[in-house]
Amino acid sequence: MPGVHRGTITGVRLIRQCSLYLVLLSLFAGASSGTATGQGVDGAERVPCRFTAAASATGSSPGLILGAEVLLPEGSRPDYGVHIRLNGGLGAVGEFDSVRSALPDAAVLDCRGAAVLSPGFVNAHEHPAYSYAFPDANLNSGYIHRDEWRLGTNGALQLPIPERLAYKPGDRRSAAILLAMELRHLLGGATAIAGPGGLPGVIRNIDRHRGPGDIELYDYEADVEVFPFSFQVVEDLREECAGGPVHRFAREAYDECTFMAYVPHVGEGRKASCAARAEVARYLRHVQRRDRRYSLVHGVATGREDYAVMREFDVTLVWSPRSNLALYGETVGIADGLNSGVRIALSTDWSPSGSFNMREEIKCARRVAGGALSSYTLWQMSTVNGAYALGLEDRLGVIKPGLRADLVLVGHDGGNPHDAVLTASHREVLAAWVDGRAILLSETLPESLGAGQCAALDGMAPRVCGALSAFGLSPATFAEHVEGSVPVNDVSRQAPCEVLN
Repeated sequence: MPGVHRGTITGVRLIRQCSLYLVLLSLFAGASSGTATGQGVDGAERVPCRFTAAASATGSSPGLILGAEVLLPEGSRPDYGVHIRLNGGLGAVGEFDSVRSALPDAAVLDCRGAAVLSPGFVNAHEHPAYSYAFPDANLNSGYIHRDEWRLGTNGALQLPIPERLAYKPGDRRSAAILLAMELRHLLGGATAIAGPGGLPGVIRNIDRHRGPGDIELYDYEADVEVFPFSFQVVEDLREECAGGPVHRFAREAYDECTFMAYVPHVGEGRKASCAARAEVARYLRHVQRRDRRYSLVHGVATGREDYAVMREFDVTLVWSPRSNLALYGETVGIADGLNSGVRIALSTDWSPSGSFNMREEIKCARRVAGGALSSYTLWQMSTVNGAYALGLEDRLGVIKPGLRADLVLVGHDGGNPHDAVLTASHREVLAAWVDGRAILLSETLPESLGAGQCAALDGMAPRVCGALSAFGLSPATFAEHVEGSVPVNDVSRQAPCEVLN
């Protein structure tokens, strides 16, 4: 995949950036202390991580070993080591002492006993080009189908669609607003988001390449289609839903890109919506071709029989409970889906009706499901299942040799290590790596670990490394340009997560 182009916007190639950061690591002699996450029982400041520089400054770059409790698909592993290679990929993963012995010249960030290392969340459905806007004052949960709030169908109140914000080289305002959106997701645990828009070189962006600029922007491809049938399904199906002839859409899905996952909106409306149910039925007939990886976004109108088909034909449900509830007052039957064995991935949808970040979506999912979702299941939904929904499970979502180093490191004082990752506040975020580059870095960790010059932003504890300067921004100009858009670390104005009785 053409992900190596993503670094061009920063003035250097990605591999050169990784080389630079590893060279900087080699400049640190001895060891330095890491970030404090709290006070010890005696009131002394607690230091969770210890950094040791690379042993030599030869022409080779031995990489960085991270020591922590590591979350793997088979469970958590205390005292593990994970090697980040020069090229931004993952190397050895195993017992810390074994990894350290195999790579004696590597730099080490040892946070064992005080931190958890997880793959970053893979947000399988977002609309980055619009996800800077707050929910409209008229947002309500009374809509039956998406066409009602989009088009005012059936006399419903039409909601305004925010202006599509596209990155333009040299336009600092658009860069700042999109950067705030990406940092918001990164601070919330996501290292990858799927959907059109965003910025090259910060969080990992995933969408289909349709124009020359997309090759720089999107690291990997998935066919993230918005509406596979029509932009006015309710109107198209009006006669059919009234008992008339079956409507034939001009097309029922794209077929020319079967080499990538197909991830469309389907069944976005209440179960009482004939149009939403008809979408689900048509789509589930289509997936039986088994000609590519299929996912289904939203699926509010799905039911138990649909889940049986989805399980049989390996269709991942991409679930955005907050947005579903905010617009339709209901969401999928999550217990039925789980009991049917359907693979489920969590996603945020967009800021006008969804969660502002993945940790907020996880919080909403817990509330909706009651006790039906364990911390481990929510973690799976947010990592490996998201990657699977996009057909990228061989690249992302798991800490495994050969996959990309998209990682989050959070402080951990005991208890459930998955909960530590799912619920971490910004003060507990020690670092976040995308393709081996630390873009978020806790204040007292060495700046040489970062992807470039690190800067502090108001309202968040970890510093942002390499991203501001890449777009000609300072903290002051960044703050000026993002005024009025969704902030990096304030969720007070996001849509409610309320289950109607």
